Amino acid sequence: MNYRTFRLLGVTVLVIGLLSAAMGQSKGPGSTNPSRTTTNAPSTLPSSGSNQTIMLSGNIVTQDGSSPSEPVAIERVCNGRVVREGRSDFKGYFTVSIGPGSPRVGDSETTAETTGGGFGPSSSGSPMSQNPLSLQTLLIGCELRGSLAGFRSSSLRIPMNEVSGTGMVNVGTIVLERMEKAQGATVSATSLNAPKDAKKAYDKGHRAVENNKLPEAQQNLEKAVQLYPRYAAAWQDLGWVYAQQNQLDKARNAFRQAQAADGMFVPAYVGLSSVAVRESKWAEAADFSARATQLDGVDFPAAFFYNSLANYRLGNMEQAEKSGRKAETLGAQRSFPLMSLLLGVMLANRQEYAEAAEHFRAYLKAAPTAPNAEQVRQQLAEVEKLGAAPVKAEAAPPAK
Repeated sequence: MNYRTFRLLGVTVLVIGLLSAAMGQSKGPGSTNPSRTTTNAPSTLPSSGSNQTIMLSGNIVTQDGSSPSEPVAIERVCNGRVVREGRSDFKGYFTVSIGPGSPRVGDSETTAETTGGGFGPSSSGSPMSQNPLSLQTLLIGCELRGSLAGFRSSSLRIPMNEVSGTGMVNVGTIVLERMEKAQGATVSATSLNAPKDAKKAYDKGHRAVENNKLPEAQQNLEKAVQLYPRYAAAWQDLGWVYAQQNQLDKARNAFRQAQAADGMFVPAYVGLSSVAVRESKWAEAADFSARATQLDGVDFPAAFFYNSLANYRLGNMEQAEKSGRKAETLGAQRSFPLMSLLLGVMLANRQEYAEAAEHFRAYLKAAPTAPNAEQVRQQLAEVEKLGAAPVKAEAAPPAK
């Protein structure tokens, strides 16, 4: 191994270390305080109290401009985590209330379900604490999209410069594009059969998750699965709660219970992938994430990220890059900046220095104050230097 390759491969150690931190892994055994990286809110945001809410309105149309044939679920996607916020009316118009203290949708069909795109609320690097999040922190990196079987939805970034905690903000138009239906499900059908008391406990638990009240969330979610052992969505949320507290054995079991309750429930496989990654069980991570991407190749960019990382660690470079490229296409780097770093490492080791530099820059732009930022800047300088070096021309054959 030459010097240049060794230096570039050294970044992969940082990838693994930063991944553990981003997922909330604790620094020592038995610790209940997960390590975290804070994300600073833009300076243009006003200060906020924990009781603020924001009203977001907009409309949903199909690709030909017509209204959907039925109400469409409105989902808030924040750093890989998906929360059901409400529904549109039959004409496609919607209004949702979002905030640390905002009421949740009450009926069983619109109860929020985590779809497991990221490792709980802290996957973005936002603080994980027992205190309710501020409105700004809650909405950093968030988008709105629609969810209707047979359609793929565009996403609308929540305009943070207009968030003041009062009044109404119109986010614009969401467009639904008809597509082939994915094999897997983002919302488990088992939820429809849950008894009333189990649904009530699940709703309380999910609200507690939203407000980062982990003990309260755990208590209610455990009650939900005790009342209804086949409650896949409750098992899924419970898995994330355990994982945030670094109880990985319990998290793995909860995700397996979700999988057993509904074998087509994609978030269960994403959750199992994330636990396997944290435990460096790369073969398991590759298998679970591959299953998730087979069931749904659109809605879970995190699964492609986990698959890329796992295959990289297994030495399957072709598959690692293929999954990484797909994750990037689906926007995984917004929730997982480490995807850019990992692709940069793979490209640099293949001596494609110009594109590697682009990915290193993208990582530094997304995470300028990350603990490894200075080391990545050094790597960037090195690949820029290597990319700018003139290629030695081959000696011309002697004239005959």
